[in-house]
Amino acid sequence: MARRKQMPRKVDEAAFGALLRARGLAVTEQRLAIFAALAASRDHPSAEQIFLAVRHKLPNISLATVYKNLEALRAAGAVSDVNTLHEQGRYEAALPGTGAGRPHHHLVCVSCKKVIDVHDARFDALRVSPRVTQGFEVRAVRVQVEGICPDCKATPKRPSGSRKRISRR
Repeated sequence: MARRKQMPRKVDEAAFGALLRARGLAVTEQRLAIFAALAASRDHPSAEQIFLAVRHKLPNISLATVYKNLEALRAAGAVSDVNTLHEQGRYEAALPGTGAGRPHHHLVCVSCKKVIDVHDARFDALRVSPRVTQGFEVRAVRVQVEGICPDCKATPKRPSGSRKRISRR
């Protein structure tokens, strides 16, 4: 079955701006560009990948600015961090109609670090009992399923420590 190529979604700048202003944040060109890059992506990009995506539009933007703005947007609820338990944080747009469009969960390949959205109402229905929260105020429940993706599973791996022999003719 061929996968349909998804068209990038246009950012609703009015809704984005209203959310930022309601959270006491200024609507800046950098924040708009960063959020637009996230809303257009289906790959759960890292801060570095977002930086590379926006620097053609904003050549003077720094990686530090991208990190600071991602954190501000995450705190405002416009961006979600996708914790893949790997060396880099990964992000996605979190406003309705952007990114994956609605709350969802993730499949994470522990080999290639690919992140795939999972929309499953059974996961959405999970609730944490107050008996087990130990006083935590639960704000969200996310399911992250870790494993090996089909691409990595199909690629044979050499045993660690083995070297490919080089013919010396």
